[in-house]
Amino acid sequence: MTWAGELQSEIGGQILTDEATCCTLATDFGHLVTRKPQAVVRPASTDDVARVVKFATKHSLAVGTRGGGHSQSGQSLSDQILLDMGALDKPISVDEGELSVRCQAGIKWRALVEHLSPQKLSPPVLTNNLDVTVGGTLSTAGLGVASWRYGTQADNCLELEVVTGTGDIVRCSTSQNRELFDAVRAGVGQFGVMTEAVLKLRRHQPKFRSFYLLYDDLTVLLEDLKTVMTDERFDYLEGWCAPCPQGFKKMGGERQPFAQWFFPLHGTVEVAEGAAPAAAEKLAGLKFYKHVHTEDGELPQFFARLDDLFALWKRAGYWDYTHPWMECVLPWQTTEMYIGQVLANLPPAALVGGHVLLWPGRGKASSVPLFMRPQGEFLMGFGILPAFPKAFLELALPRLNMASQGASMLGGKRYISGWVDFREAQWKAHYGAAWPTVLALKKQFEPHSILNPGFIKFE
Repeated sequence: MTWAGELQSEIGGQILTDEATCCTLATDFGHLVTRKPQAVVRPASTDDVARVVKFATKHSLAVGTRGGGHSQSGQSLSDQILLDMGALDKPISVDEGELSVRCQAGIKWRALVEHLSPQKLSPPVLTNNLDVTVGGTLSTAGLGVASWRYGTQADNCLELEVVTGTGDIVRCSTSQNRELFDAVRAGVGQFGVMTEAVLKLRRHQPKFRSFYLLYDDLTVLLEDLKTVMTDERFDYLEGWCAPCPQGFKKMGGERQPFAQWFFPLHGTVEVAEGAAPAAAEKLAGLKFYKHVHTEDGELPQFFARLDDLFALWKRAGYWDYTHPWMECVLPWQTTEMYIGQVLANLPPAALVGGHVLLWPGRGKASSVPLFMRPQGEFLMGFGILPAFPKAFLELALPRLNMASQGASMLGGKRYISGWVDFREAQWKAHYGAAWPTVLALKKQFEPHSILNPGFIKFE
């Protein structure tokens, strides 16, 4: 009997070893790394997950955990055992009195939002892409357009059920097993496998109104963002850096395409029936270049607002391109300098089927220990999110690495969600004073180093 056959006899879920399944799950959204699993496990329960981890420890097998497969550096891949956590995808119970929901960690945010919609309840923070899993985004922190006010999705997690790297099933929260709770939230799958989560909810209004603003000056945009965050004028803030191609100019001894950059900003408020605010009320004193549009709709439409964009990317073939996304969180005082320098050297064609995002935030909105971020009253999330054929990687990756290094040099921290090409010294610098804690947590909760090995370079 092979080890896959032996494992099947120990669990209630499925084990798939057929070529089609293993090849399909051999890459992730990034399409940069390929690891073909020897066996894909679709667990039927938390007990199955625990048995898989114990089995892998006994046989010295690596275990990768995969939710929506939206990683870009192979974090959700494995060349041995791949745990397909999407099999654990059920909402369990909603407590309207306590404003919380218990769910399995493999449920996608879209399914959870749809389940809660009839009660007009929703999580305080949602990611732009709803087709990713609760466990997947909690493991990276989980940023969204409400993070400036409510922090990360991990900040709004009340309790977790976790299978540790030793195969123990542990419930943890701020009041019990706090060390494990703080390790797995934003722990990028290095300390345990989340199997259930209890999430905070909020009651929302039925409708929304979005003001589409355009800025032609980054300095003015940053000033206005501080104003609207201080005044709390909007429920959701969403920004971009948008290129207007100008042609070619000499850069570094050769002619390269360049652009004039503009900065769209969407400020969105939730509204009751018939109570939408006027532009004069919400936009007073702001110095935007142009108020382009005002959009009204049902709030669930706002949550899924990027579906149409993703559909276009898929129809154009961009979804199947490589996605080496470089995301970081910057100190406010170096934001203008950093973004100005990066955009000046970013050819507009380099994005192809992607975009450059801005996530303004308040420094005290998050308290998740392993979500590394600069100190300060205000912070700026910045992401270069390209999509292009593999043939361009040789040119693109060095530029993205330079942008990553530049963020670190100016006091920023990488958001560990996309493409990360860190060596051991860079991981140590990323965690800074928390690095000894990270090493101790790894030794405590995952001493055999079988969970998603090779991503973080431990000593």
